[in-house]
Amino acid sequence: MKSRRVFIFSHPRSVCNLFFRLLSTHPSFTTTVPLPFAKPYAFGPESEIPDPDYDETYQNIFDQLERSIKEIEKTGAVSLTMEHPICILPRTTLNDGAKYPHSYQSTIQVVDYSLGTQEEATELELLAEKTNPTIFSDRFFQSITYSIITIRHPARDLFLHNLEVISRYRWERLIFESCQSQGIKVMVVDGDKLVKDSKAQMKKVCEELGVDESQIQYTWDSADDQNDGLYSHFPESARRAFLGTLHGSENVIQHQGKTEALDLAAEERKWGKEWNEELAGTMRRMVNSSLEDYEYLLQFSI
Repeated sequence: MKSRRVFIFSHPRSVCNLFFRLLSTHPSFTTTVPLPFAKPYAFGPESEIPDPDYDETYQNIFDQLERSIKEIEKTGAVSLTMEHPICILPRTTLNDGAKYPHSYQSTIQVVDYSLGTQEEATELELLAEKTNPTIFSDRFFQSITYSIITIRHPARDLFLHNLEVISRYRWERLIFESCQSQGIKVMVVDGDKLVKDSKAQMKKVCEELGVDESQIQYTWDSADDQNDGLYSHFPESARRAFLGTLHGSENVIQHQGKTEALDLAAEERKWGKEWNEELAGTMRRMVNSSLEDYEYLLQFSI
């Protein structure tokens, strides 16, 4: 297999945890901790509202990720990593053009100690001169042999209707275009297509990655998912909110997959009945602001 490092850049609520779970069942892959930077993004010293009980920095998590990938590669397996782009972009990027800029505590400072290389390089690569849009060094970013971007129609992935920064697809587009410009293989997976016809989508993914789709497991024991420890770094409340459907299921719930065109006016009326008209209007504006980047990425989806 040519691919040695697969990195899923996942948009929140794009059925990314299901996709990660399916791909992780293939024996060619060994997973790192999924979404490792979400906690320092939300609670760490560099977050907008730091939690005094959580002191791990972006540097701590980056070093752990490097070590984990190195250990996986020693076994001959392919490392499989997943993170939301919003958690690994510079604060200046997230605030650029924002209607309500966030007052983050500090600029993220991450130094690449090259912990993931065989020779244990000691020279430091400061990220100020990097060319990729993330907080990662160019060395680390370019070591990714296949990037996967997960998307879903923005009217279907709304879950934090008051957080515009999370709903935007600009972040995934920045990474997609950077991968293309640097010659890093990249594919786009549409979450709605995935749940509508999982096998067809996973067959395309596996063909791109050079592995046999028949080794993907499409059913599982829900108790195993709840006890596997992959997401143990998240609070129980977060696991219930974002993984409850996945951890309570034993296969792909196909009726959730909707690929037909959306009537946004009808969706707005539905939101108005569920919440109120003012909030529904805000949600509609957020969807409209995300559509251009979403539709750009959608044209590349498998």
